[in-house]
Amino acid sequence: MIKYQHSTGAEQGSFPPFPVGDELVLTSVSLHGIGPDDIVVLRIEIGWANPGTFDMGELEVLLRRDAPDGEAVEWYLESCFLSAVTRIEYRTTGGLPDQVYYLCVRSTDQLAVMNGPYRLEGRVEAR
Repeated sequence: MIKYQHSTGAEQGSFPPFPVGDELVLTSVSLHGIGPDDIVVLRIEIGWANPGTFDMGELEVLLRRDAPDGEAVEWYLESCFLSAVTRIEYRTTGGLPDQVYYLCVRSTDQLAVMNGPYRLEGRVEAR
């Protein structure tokens, strides 16, 4: 049973594509009413592309807790030839009653262009 759900993001075409370099926060979700046995589920969707400067594009995806520079609870390195839609699901149990998660991306050599969509959905499920 879903106790609480929050989703934020932007659709493709709702913003101009932009290069990804240093780490930046795309969006965040706040989750409330988390019990010690509840399951926290976070779903990520990111549409991005290779800027064409190298054979492969690379995008690091970080899921941070509590602050934009807080603990990275998950880290992924994604790559693509032309463009990709990255979908990730992260699950954990319990924790503090109120939690905030931040969807962050970076590409140290600017090997990614954010073109959308991007979305972070969080939900709290009763066990």
